This record gives sequence, C-alpha cells and structure tokens, in this order.
Amino acid sequence: MKKINQVGSLITGIIWVVVGVILDFVIQLGSTYSRVGVVNWLGVDKNHPIGIAVMLIVAAILTAITVWILSYAVKRKAPKTNLHPFRGDKLAWVGYGYAMILGAGMVTVALQYVFSHQKMIASNQVALEEMAKKGGAALVFVVVLAVFVAPLVEELIFRGIILNYFFKDGPWWFNVIISGVLFGYFHVYQDFQIFALIQYSLMGISLAVVYKKTKQIQYSIATHMLNNGIAALSLIGMAFGS
Repeated sequence: MKKINQVGSLITGIIWVVVGVILDFVIQLGSTYSRVGVVNWLGVDKNHPIGIAVMLIVAAILTAITVWILSYAVKRKAPKTNLHPFRGDKLAWVGYGYAMILGAGMVTVALQYVFSHQKMIASNQVALEEMAKKGGAALVFVVVLAVFVAPLVEELIFRGIILNYFFKDGPWWFNVIISGVLFGYFHVYQDFQIFALIQYSLMGISLAVVYKKTKQIQYSIATHMLNNGIAALSLIGMAFGS
C-alpha cells in the first residue's frame, strides 16, 4: 500500500509540474502579446508606457493565478505552506543559500577551464542579456520576469511540488538532487549545454536545501529573488551602458 501511495504521489506530482511549466509559459506569452496587441491597436511605439503598463498588469494577474493554483497543489502535501513571519534563524539560510549559489558558479567556471579551457555563458543568460540591451519594454519584461515571476513560480514548482510529491519519505538528499537536476534542465532544454546544466542544477540543489532546512518555501523564494535581483542589476547596467 505504501508503494502504491508513493507511485500515486509521484504521478500526481509530475502532472502538477507539467501544469506549472505550462502556466509559466502562459505568463510569459500572455504578458508579451498583451503589450504587442495594445501598442499595435493604438498605433504607438512598442516602448510606449501604456503598453508596458498593460504588460505588467497582465503579468501580475497571470502570476497571481498561477501562484494560487500551485500553492493549492503544494498545500495538499504540505498544509502549513503559507507566508509566515520571517525568523532570524531561518532568514540566515537566505544568506547561506546565496553563498552556495555563488559557490556553484565558481565550481562550474573551474570545471569549464579544466575541461574546455574557456569560460562559456549559458545560452539562457545570453538571451536575457540580449533582450535587456534593447531597453524599454524588453528590459522591464526581463527584470520583472527574473526578479518576481521566476522566483515565485519556479520555487513552487521545483521546490514546493517536487520536494513534497517526489519521494518525500526517501533519503533526505534524493529529491533534493531531483529538484536540482529538473530545475537545471528546465533552464537549458532549448539549447542544451552541459556546464549550464551543472550550474543551474547546483543552484536548484542550493535552493532545495534552503527549503528543506527552513521548511518554509518563502525562504527559498527570497534566496531566488536575491540571486536574480543582483543579476538583474548587471542587466540594467548593460542596458544603460549599451
């Protein structure tokens, strides 16, 4: 009976992951095409404030709906999932998590130099940088997506769902690795790069450790936001420096 329940939980979890990924793409496409539709309808520049405002409103609405749906899924396995008052001892894990992410980056760079004798940038990162350099609506879209949408949605999918539906009663580290590898693959599947997979997987593992240590998803979300927020500052610098 226990094995049947584990298989059922795994299948349900896979379904929720697929739903979450689809909703993530809906947010991106919905917010982008809403802006394009409005500026074309009004006959104004693609960077017109009205178009950007519509894009942000649609992104906020779709993200709120997605968070509600995915939170429902997570709460079925972890009923106490909610926004709790922040505690200093648990907040420290945001710093530990970010340090682990930085360490993961350094490990990846070292591996690149050892095996390929050069540093390579993930295609996903290159695409974000190219969009940011366009400035205007593209920059706003990238920053909002990276700093707010991605941490909320991706943490609910890859930490909230995977760590609660996938082998929850197994070894402590087992679903942590699954969470990390799936998170990594999600960021490289369009243009697979082994070193990018390693870096994103290690980042996912770091975020999974934060969630497991604090037992509250708000801390892995905060860690993800911190990492992406600092990275977004460099994107903004590129946009205004280009």
